[in-house]
Amino acid sequence: MPLPWPVDSLLPHSGAMVLIGEPAASGEGWSEATVRVAEDSLFYRPGKGVPSWVGAEYMAQTIALYAGIGARQAGRDIQIGLLLGSRRYNVRTEYFQLGSHLRIHVSEVWQDSQMAVFDCTIEDRERLAEAQLNVFRPADTATFLES
Repeated sequence: MPLPWPVDSLLPHSGAMVLIGEPAASGEGWSEATVRVAEDSLFYRPGKGVPSWVGAEYMAQTIALYAGIGARQAGRDIQIGLLLGSRRYNVRTEYFQLGSHLRIHVSEVWQDSQMAVFDCTIEDRERLAEAQLNVFRPADTATFLES
C-alpha cells in the first residue's frame, strides 16, 4: 500500500543527497525503497554505472526511511541517525548498471533505545549486495551534536 508521505519528507537528507526513490513497501520491522540508476544519479560514472560502495548509503537511507515512517506514524519529528558501520558488506558487482531498478530491503534484527542493527539487501533480478548495518539514533540530537 502506498505511503501518504513522499520520501524526501521522511529523511533528514535534502536535495541531491536523497539517493533513494519512493518507498516501495514498509511493515512492522522492515522497509523497502527503490533506486533507478540513471545518468543523472549523483554518483553515476559514464560507461560504468554507480559504484557498488554507494549501496551502503542506499541501505542507510532505507533505514532512515524506516525510522522516518515510524516517526510520522507516531506524530514525531524526523531525527538524524548515524551509520556506525557494517559487520560485513558483500557485493557481487563493481557497479550498479545504468537502467537498473534496485530494490533495497532493510529488516531490523535488534534495537535498544539508541542503537539498532539491520540486515540489508540490494536486488535487481538477483541479489547484488548484502550487509548488516549498525546505526545510532541519539536520544537528544541537539545535545549530541553540540558535544
